[in-house]
Amino acid sequence: MRHTVSHLLPAGLAVAALAGLGLLVHSGAAITGLDQALSDAVIALRNPPLDWLVVLVTLFGDATALTLIAVSVVLILLVRRAWWPATACATAFILTPLIVKGVKVLVGRPRPTADLYAGVETFSFPSGHMTNSTVIYGALAIFAMHALTRMRGRLAVAAFTLLIMLIGFSRVYLGAHWPSDVVGAVLLASAMLFLIAWGFDQMPGEARFARPYALVTVVMLAIWGVYGVFTIQAALDMYAVDLTPEGAIEMQPADGR
Repeated sequence: MRHTVSHLLPAGLAVAALAGLGLLVHSGAAITGLDQALSDAVIALRNPPLDWLVVLVTLFGDATALTLIAVSVVLILLVRRAWWPATACATAFILTPLIVKGVKVLVGRPRPTADLYAGVETFSFPSGHMTNSTVIYGALAIFAMHALTRMRGRLAVAAFTLLIMLIGFSRVYLGAHWPSDVVGAVLLASAMLFLIAWGFDQMPGEARFARPYALVTVVMLAIWGVYGVFTIQAALDMYAVDLTPEGAIEMQPADGR
């Protein structure tokens, strides 16, 4: 198998870092104060134009949108008979939310804003929203590197990286997660992305992936458009975002901050 060790080692380091961060969070160490300070600084940035953008960005990381994109990625790879990438992506996409739920229960950290979610999702570490977004959009970035020319591939990676960073920012901005929840999510997702990268490395070749990637991009944009239109109001309500008569958005987390 190609490059197996080069993917396993960094994946293991990411898991070790996640475990260390999880222990710090669970023990209520000094990281709690840092989280509070960073959260307050981010929430202080709230203003009407940015509010709209942040709510829209966080929708791109919602479970429904991500599931539709993930399914399209796997199906298109299977149609192209890219067996290793399809298997690696499917494995990562299925395992990630299960692992997130397990870690949430083990750490048991409350969210900064209460009553946003029910069940195991009331726990905050790591951010499932951010973990799943990083895995799926990170997989698309890896897909792009195998489908596009070097320059276009780098631009696609930069675009997906920016999107992932914005989704992470949105989770803190909306009071759904602490900053360390987002960091933990990236660490967990990184381990999964090394698995996906390994899968793609088993079947190199730009020509094999160019058309499938173009189709996945079209599907993703369509999902974004439809999902955004039909869920934006529900998202505004969910995160306690209310419109004033002037059209501005007033963000009021449940804890009163």
